[in-house]
Amino acid sequence: MGLYVLFFASLKIWHVFYQFTLYTRQENEEIMKYLCIADLHLDFWEDDKRNPFEGCEEALEDLDLLIIAGDLSNKPQKRWTRLLTPLVDLVGSGKVKIFPGNHDFYQYRFDAEDRLSEFADAAGAEYVNRKVVELEDTRFICATLWTDMELGPGRTRNIHHIPTRMNDYRAIRHAGAGYRRLWPEETIRTHKNDLDFIAGELAKPFAGRSIVVTHHAPHPDVLNDYKEDLDAAYASDLSAFIKTNKPDAWSFGHCHDARSITVEGCSLENVSLGYPDDVLAPKERFLSLIKDTELRLSPRP
Repeated sequence: MGLYVLFFASLKIWHVFYQFTLYTRQENEEIMKYLCIADLHLDFWEDDKRNPFEGCEEALEDLDLLIIAGDLSNKPQKRWTRLLTPLVDLVGSGKVKIFPGNHDFYQYRFDAEDRLSEFADAAGAEYVNRKVVELEDTRFICATLWTDMELGPGRTRNIHHIPTRMNDYRAIRHAGAGYRRLWPEETIRTHKNDLDFIAGELAKPFAGRSIVVTHHAPHPDVLNDYKEDLDAAYASDLSAFIKTNKPDAWSFGHCHDARSITVEGCSLENVSLGYPDDVLAPKERFLSLIKDTELRLSPRP
């Protein structure tokens, strides 16, 4: 009986200590607000003469971090700096981070990421492809990702079929290879490099939450049905990767109407906005994606 009493007394002491520690941290640390958003496609909203940020300016001003997870616009050399500047003015200097999606290379060069970084810098934003952003006890591991082209009929068929259906392999050029069209073998190689980067960062100890942020999707079950066997252009099956590397959450875009699901204890969340014709209430979409950092005493086991 004495051992049971001692055991439950120990639990009581631990509970009091936990609550005190949590209370102390909440008193001493401000809860920070962040927004991960993909697929803004601001050039399309501009053409449609609609402002997707109308009505949520105050909420955006209150952010401590805004991560744009790809597809700001086509033609980045002409549009990125111009479209990013008002966002930086609204959210605040040093708070806006961006990395590219597939559309950010349209009418541009796949091998010119250094220039994308310059376009972001000129607007006061930070280019964070294959970088980690930290906000209080949360780290965001950012990379475009692309896909491994394995879903559906398999890589051998996909690398021949998908380029005939997806604009990525018509509208993106490789300047260092004679300005030819982008090849799927190049996006597959980039996918592997991005995945290696994400795994390397997740392996580093961190006393908090680890959120992976990518443009392309990490699991086929988030997808709605795509015709013409195009799933492999939108997602990869990273179930084993998630099980091994244990991110707390994964935010993704690219698939505007994708589902949010949980895989191996990891929350996979679609953070796409989308094209103006498909979004009747952009304000509600933005507000639904704004989150607070969470106070945690230890990382996910």
